[in-house]
Amino acid sequence: MIRTTVVGSWPIPFGLKPRLTDYYKGALSDEQAEGVLQAAALIAMDEQLACGLDQIMGGEVFAPDFVHHVPPRLAGLEAVQKRDHRAGVEGTGRYRIVGDVSAPRGTGHALGFRREHAVQPNLEKAAIPSPLTMTLSFLGDPRLPEQMENIARLVETEVRDMVRAGATEVQLDAPFEAVALVTGGRKVEELVPWILYPFRTVRRVRRTIHFCLGDMGRRPATQEQHLRHLIPLLQALDGEVDRVHVECSYAGQWAEHALLAEIPRSMEVIAGIADVKSKPQSAGELHERINALLQVLPPERLLVSSSCGCGRVPHDDAIELMSNLVRAAHSL
Repeated sequence: MIRTTVVGSWPIPFGLKPRLTDYYKGALSDEQAEGVLQAAALIAMDEQLACGLDQIMGGEVFAPDFVHHVPPRLAGLEAVQKRDHRAGVEGTGRYRIVGDVSAPRGTGHALGFRREHAVQPNLEKAAIPSPLTMTLSFLGDPRLPEQMENIARLVETEVRDMVRAGATEVQLDAPFEAVALVTGGRKVEELVPWILYPFRTVRRVRRTIHFCLGDMGRRPATQEQHLRHLIPLLQALDGEVDRVHVECSYAGQWAEHALLAEIPRSMEVIAGIADVKSKPQSAGELHERINALLQVLPPERLLVSSSCGCGRVPHDDAIELMSNLVRAAHSL
């Protein structure tokens, strides 16, 4: 039986949307929204369990647009274009650095895990964007290089808090790194130090990295979609990372799935074969893909998952997709 998992986000419960929207707009504080966020997280996790997933996540109901809720929580930034969580890519906020970047209230990720763990004590996995991915809303700022260590340190602080709260696995979501390699924007040696920084003082936790090509409005950040660009980075992380989640849903990625055999044996591989950007694949289609993966990787090193978070997938589609993935994986 091949193990099944998810990336992080899950569709928010429709009945709680009005109150959650107040929180997303900033009309409610973390404390005022605690009850509705806890209720939404419990529904998200219960639905994942009902799908039969071997490993669930908290649903990220506090973060409807991935990383873009973070800049308003940070000191040292000034808004150039305000965020609109309803508008997808077009609503992404833009910021400039005006001082030392810090997170007096945290980024919200460790707080979210504590909230989720309180209602589902069996929850073991937490997630947070990588330091470089945290910078997406102010990426071109000339002061960014001098502030990168501050940004990496605040991610590290969140990771440490998650572990103290009971997380036994922490996943860094790293679309920036994957896109930068595909487009030639960064070299492997530039990326590795910032990927590893948040784990440098953490012990006794499974270190996982999720590499995808982004998902804002169910669209990728680039039309260049191959695995070959990612393999050198995964090889450079040998011995430093325990699991890698690799998006495998695009045609170009799947055409090169045999390259997964080149991932170091020190790592388990989570193959993101269940496509969150199209209509749900059938259990039969997913079964065929898993069989193909087993020609490349031994079953003890393989997990299967959605390609990215399910948070932007229609609710019924998310449940159908993940239920089909479980049926496909558990029938082997």
